[in-house]
Amino acid sequence: MTDDETLLLLSAYADGELSPGEVLAMERRLAADPDARALAERLRDLSATLRGPLAGPPAPESLRARVIEQIGFTDPPPSRGRLGGPLGTRLGSWVGTWVEAWVEAWLESWRRSRQALAATLLVGLVGGAALGSGIAYLDRPDGAPDTGAAVLAGHLRGLAAPQPFDVASSDRHVVKPWFNGRTTLAPEAPDLSDKGFPLVGGRVDIVGGTPVPTLVYRRDRHVISVTVVPAADGPGAGEERRDGSTIERWRLGDLTYWAVSDLNRRDLRAFADLFQSRTGGPPG
Repeated sequence: MTDDETLLLLSAYADGELSPGEVLAMERRLAADPDARALAERLRDLSATLRGPLAGPPAPESLRARVIEQIGFTDPPPSRGRLGGPLGTRLGSWVGTWVEAWVEAWLESWRRSRQALAATLLVGLVGGAALGSGIAYLDRPDGAPDTGAAVLAGHLRGLAAPQPFDVASSDRHVVKPWFNGRTTLAPEAPDLSDKGFPLVGGRVDIVGGTPVPTLVYRRDRHVISVTVVPAADGPGAGEERRDGSTIERWRLGDLTYWAVSDLNRRDLRAFADLFQSRTGGPPG
């Protein structure tokens, strides 16, 4: 990770803009990286230093009167700007006129932004309704939570990160125990490297507001994310396509496994069958 990327992530962390899973990953990194931890502290100190003077009270009216007396300045007639009222009376000078003009420009910009946002939301709602009328997702029976969307989002976040895992290891005896204390589940992590699907690590994703384990495998240059949730929180076995990714689902005991990848359906189905056979479940 470059210095610029580290600074961006730390800034987002300080501003509370990271997802829960990304916050967990960042806190683990800060605990293990003294340099990053020191940089995070400097960012917090800088933020606190800036907030102090910027959020302070305005200068008292008596100070303005003393400055005017020193420079021999006389207030012009009260401003007739659109703000008017007390603001025009108090500032009634070239400073007040400038402030009024700036505020008016800001308000106009805000009004335009609000209109643009409303138009965007309207287009999104109309587009969503049009798509929803023609697509029936397998994992949302009777209005159940869209677990598939959360699983896919975790997979895509992993692809966007410098590495798609929080812990890098091809040893299932390392990956499985790593989840202890981080999630309530510690799934089996079978070694499938002999069939061309090596285990490369694991990470924590968030599904329904709860941290859940995700195993990370590879097939050539393709990443396969296997997210594990309680069976009660998701649908049964099935397959679907979303946003260019293929999703395979199966149940084993009281757990539901979600395998997500941009692999073709045949290869991902082969992976799912192999995973089930190595964990004691019937393939298919």
